[in-house]
Amino acid sequence: MPYTKRIILISISLFVMGFYFQYNGHSLPAFILFTATVFVSGLETFKEAFISLYHRRFTIDLLITLAVMGAYSLGDYPEATLVVLLYYIAEYLEEHATSQAYESIRDLMRLKPEIATIKVGKREVKVEAGKVQPGEIMIIRPGDMIPLDGEIINGSTYVDQSNITGESKPVPRTVGDEVFAGTINLEGYLEVKVTRNSERTIIARVIELIERARMKRSSKELFMDKFASYYTPTIIIASILTGIIPSIVLGNPEIWIYRALVLMVIACPCALVISVPVAMISGITAATREGILIKGSSYLEEMSKVKTIVFDKTGTLTQGELTIKGIKTYNNTNILKVAASLERGLRHPIAEAITNLAEEKGLEPLKVEDLEYKPGYGIQGKVEGKLYFLGQDTRQESEDTSIFLESRGKVIGEITLEDKLRPSAPTLIGTLSKENIRTMILTGDNPKVAEKIARELKIDKYIGGLLPEDKFDIIGGLRSDGGVAMVGDGVNDAPALAAADVGIAMGTRGSDIALDTADIVLIDDDLQKVHQIIELGKRTMRIVKENIFLSIIVKGSLALLSIFGLVSLWMAVGIGDMGLSLAVILNGLRSNPKAFISSTK
Repeated sequence: MPYTKRIILISISLFVMGFYFQYNGHSLPAFILFTATVFVSGLETFKEAFISLYHRRFTIDLLITLAVMGAYSLGDYPEATLVVLLYYIAEYLEEHATSQAYESIRDLMRLKPEIATIKVGKREVKVEAGKVQPGEIMIIRPGDMIPLDGEIINGSTYVDQSNITGESKPVPRTVGDEVFAGTINLEGYLEVKVTRNSERTIIARVIELIERARMKRSSKELFMDKFASYYTPTIIIASILTGIIPSIVLGNPEIWIYRALVLMVIACPCALVISVPVAMISGITAATREGILIKGSSYLEEMSKVKTIVFDKTGTLTQGELTIKGIKTYNNTNILKVAASLERGLRHPIAEAITNLAEEKGLEPLKVEDLEYKPGYGIQGKVEGKLYFLGQDTRQESEDTSIFLESRGKVIGEITLEDKLRPSAPTLIGTLSKENIRTMILTGDNPKVAEKIARELKIDKYIGGLLPEDKFDIIGGLRSDGGVAMVGDGVNDAPALAAADVGIAMGTRGSDIALDTADIVLIDDDLQKVHQIIELGKRTMRIVKENIFLSIIVKGSLALLSIFGLVSLWMAVGIGDMGLSLAVILNGLRSNPKAFISSTK
C-alpha cells in the first residue's frame, strides 16, 4: 500500500485540533477528531489486520489494531490516536527508504533509449529501438545516448560509460571497439553496427536480472520471516497473560491491561524484520552503479564467506584477445581457411582470432555442413564434403595455446595462439593472497599454459586440460573446504559457475549461457571488482548483525521497562517501533559500495 505525505499532514492536523479541544475540556469534539484521525491514518492498517487474521497470519498490523482497540476500551483516546499515527509515519519512512534503495533500478530504466537513427543507403531513418536488428548501422552524433549495443565501424570518440560500468572517466572508443546501450557519445560522429537487439543489450540484462534478484533472498532474510511468523503470536499470548494474571493476583486491571498493550506494541517485529533486507537491497542496487550486478542477496552473503576463488584462464585472467603466433601445415590444405570456416559466427576468443586473421588475408569462408560445437572439446563439420575436427590436444606440452586441425583421424595442421594477462589480474591475486583467500586456475588449455599463468600471477594451484564436466566435479570437491567462487566467461565454464557457491561471469566477453548461469556479473570485466564484492559482502553482513543486535537490545530493554510501567503507549510506538525502524533503515542504507570502492582504488 502506498503511504503518502498528504495523509500524514491531514492526520496531524486532526490530532492537533483534537488535542486542543481535549486540553480545553471539550470532550465530545476531541473524541470525534481523535476518531477521525484514527480512521484516516489507520484504515489500511485495520484492513490488513483483518485480512491477515482471516488467513490465520499474525502481523504487525494486527498488533497495532489490538493496541488501538485496547486503548479505546480504556478511554485513552489521545494515546490510541498517537499509536496509529506514529505507526503510519513509521511505515511511510520505511517505504520511502526502501524505494530509495531501488532508485538505481529506475535510473537504469531511464537509460533504455526508445529511438535509434538507422542508416538506410544514404538516408537516415528514425526507428523504434526495439525493432532494430543486429547488423543494421546506427548513426550516433555527439551528445547522443547510444540506443543499442554495437561495434564502431566508422569514427572515434570518448564515451561516458559510468551508467553501465561505473568507470568515472570517459573512455576512448574507435573502429572495432564495442559500445553499450545507455552510454553517452561525448565527441565524435559514429557509425555503429548493431550486435544485440534491445532485449539482449547489457542494460536490458542488468534491469532484468536486478528485478529477478528480488526473489533470491539470503538465509538471514528467510530466517527473519520465519522467526516473525512464530514470534508475533507468542507476543500476543504473552501480552494477554500480562494483562490477565497480574490483574487477578494484584488487582488494578486497567493498569495491567495498559501495560500489556504497551508490551504488545514494543514487541512488534517490524524493525527486526526490515533490518536485514534494507541492508541487502541497498548493497545490491548501489553495486550496479559500479558495474557489479548481483542477482540476489544470498550471493552477497555467500561472498562474505568465500575461502577459495577459482578462475578460468582464457578471457578471464587473460584479455581473451588472442593473436595467432604461428601456423603449421602438414599437407597442402589451407589450414587457416578451413579453420576460419568452421569457427565463423562463434563468440569465443580462439574463434575471433582465427576469423579475424582470415579476413585480414582476404580469405573467403567455405561452405560448412553438419556443424557441431562441443564445449571443452572443439568443433567439427564438413567442409566441401570432407569432415574436419578443430580442437585442442591437451597432451601437448607448450606454454602457448595450440589448436589442431584433424581429418580422418590425422593431424593436418596446427595454429599457435598467445594471449595477454588482464591488467587487473596481478593486483587482484596479490590482494586475495594477503587476505588468505586461496586461488586456483581450472582451464581446458594444456597444463603448461596453466602453469605459466599461475607462475606469473603467483596463483596457489592450477589444473589444465580439463573438460567442462571436470571443472564441475573439482568445484564440487572444493566446496567441502569452505565457500567457493568461480570466475569465468565461456560456455564451457557454465557447469562450474553453477556448481560454485557463487558464480561470477565476465559481462563484456561472457557468453549468453555464462551470463545467465552466473550469480554475479562484472559488467566491464574488471577483475579487481571480485575483491570489492567480497568487501561489500563483509560490510553488508556486518551492518545486518548491527541491526539485529540493535533491534533486540532496544526492544528487550523497553519490554522490561514496560512491565514496571515506565514506558507509555506512545513511547512504545515512537521509540520501539518508529524510532528503531528508522535507525535500522538508515544504518542499512550504509551498505553502499561507493564507500569501500573509493577506499580500494
